[in-house]
Amino acid sequence: MPNKSYFQKILLAVDGSQTCLLAEELIVVLAKKFQSKVTVVHAVAEQLLDLTPYADVPKSVLGEVSEWFLKRGEEILGNAQALFSEEGVEIDARLVHGDPAEKIISLAADEKYDLIVTGNRGETEVEVFSLGSNAEKISRHAECSVLIIKEKTKISKILVAIDGSENARKGLQHAVQLAQKFNAEITVMNVMERGLFGLKPQVAQNVGERTLSKAFDEVKGASATKRLEFGNPAEKIIEIANKEKYDLIVVGSRGLSRTKRFFLGSVSDDVSHHAHCSVLIVR
Repeated sequence: MPNKSYFQKILLAVDGSQTCLLAEELIVVLAKKFQSKVTVVHAVAEQLLDLTPYADVPKSVLGEVSEWFLKRGEEILGNAQALFSEEGVEIDARLVHGDPAEKIISLAADEKYDLIVTGNRGETEVEVFSLGSNAEKISRHAECSVLIIKEKTKISKILVAIDGSENARKGLQHAVQLAQKFNAEITVMNVMERGLFGLKPQVAQNVGERTLSKAFDEVKGASATKRLEFGNPAEKIIEIANKEKYDLIVVGSRGLSRTKRFFLGSVSDDVSHHAHCSVLIVR
């Protein structure tokens, strides 16, 4: 496993929702353990500031509405600053204007962040200042790894999905660093679709075991077990993570080949959407 930290530079997107508050709490701990540089950003969508389509509404009213969104953004950032300051963690807080997903993705790419962290959903579907479905856009299109926070802030049980791809291997490396810092247990799991091997289920068994063994050999300095499962990869990962109360799923953003269904492929999309626990998508 490499000595380089995968959590040196973190971009935390906030919107004032409950899951973003959980994200702030986790990143406080993460930043302390990895000595991370943290930037907290809140994006105000341009359409919330440009209300010209409502020409029949008095300008004074439109100005008050735009001002409210800006003040709300400043309040969200202020609350985040207070939390980090209380914990002794220095942050760079930024209020930006534009499409939230695009702004966060471009900022992470331009300034070479290692990780984007975001809550899963806003408090309600109608809260236009919340990240909402932008978390999904960020997880799909960001150039760096993305951590989507859901229900918990602790990390004691980590489920790592591997398939032999480079991104899955990097995912395992991320998981090991987290496990070492949080004293967490890792389960390294490979899910094989037995039906793809026709009438030779033993082939699937052998391929799966070899993939697991190769990955498991790289786990150093962390408590880990390996597990081979059969079925639909996304469904099996979600089922096990939910049933066995994992705190975090780690998955590579893509598998070895889109033409081979027994690799993870776009499984990260399904897992990030349906799993109850937080999901780290590694690139």
